[in-house]
Amino acid sequence: MTSAEHARDTLRQSIEKLEAQVAVTLKDTGEDPIHDLRVSIRRVSQALRTFGPLLPGKSAKNMRKALKPALDAAAIARDHDVCEALLLKCGLPAEHPLLAGMKAERASAALALLGQMYLLLSTGAPVSWHQRIAVIAGPEDDAALQAREALPPLASDFFESGRKVALQSGSAKKLHAFRLSAKRFRYTLELFRPFYGPVFLQRLERVRLIQSLLGKRQDCAVAADRLRPLSASDPQVLPALAEVDARAQKLEAEFREYWQITFDAQGQCILWLRYFARRPAAPHPVEPQPPASTKKQPSRPPAQ
Repeated sequence: MTSAEHARDTLRQSIEKLEAQVAVTLKDTGEDPIHDLRVSIRRVSQALRTFGPLLPGKSAKNMRKALKPALDAAAIARDHDVCEALLLKCGLPAEHPLLAGMKAERASAALALLGQMYLLLSTGAPVSWHQRIAVIAGPEDDAALQAREALPPLASDFFESGRKVALQSGSAKKLHAFRLSAKRFRYTLELFRPFYGPVFLQRLERVRLIQSLLGKRQDCAVAADRLRPLSASDPQVLPALAEVDARAQKLEAEFREYWQITFDAQGQCILWLRYFARRPAAPHPVEPQPPASTKKQPSRPPAQ
């Protein structure tokens, strides 16, 4: 498979999944459909980022730009879902006015998301994008070998960025930025999954765990931003805020421990780079088999 063929196939599949998820979310703006929509958009966007140079002009950039309003609207709705659940878990009373206000905001966010999706569909996207990716062309290089040239530098950059965050006392803002880097790194790796063996899935899972820990840490930051302005005047808020802050510290400690002891343990970076750079095994020639004999064999007597 050439790089151009791989790019066409990968983009086509990711756009088809996005089409299907848009159809689902138009019927149901619940928590799970919106989460799946965000993932689909991010995967298409990362595929366009990766394979964009093979598309004519600014096609990839314009396609990613068209997706951003729907992605932003989905993020607002998703933040309300996660924040409400976290605040309840941290002890904020269900009848608290803050939660009632968040429910109203969430309903508005769902309507805004629907508007953005209908606006996207009115332009013909993402269905019309299939015509754009069909014209992808490029050098007849081997996609598997191209992956082995592209992934090691990405992995090296990821390890370097992670060390800066994990080994230094970073702010919630820096942790969130690295979480977004982990997402992009993971989604880029997924684009080249067909060219590696089962160990590849283990490496994907390790990146996903970092993304998960930092995602929960960011949820705490969003919840704390909701609670902190009310903490001076509302005694019900103080215990919930203390619990949210404690969870944030615990998650941050878990991330740093996982990074230092497991993900970036001694020699791990080198192993990752060698794995991604290792050339695929050459196929063994198949030995021709002699034609089966057409001579009728004598039948054996039945076993006694």
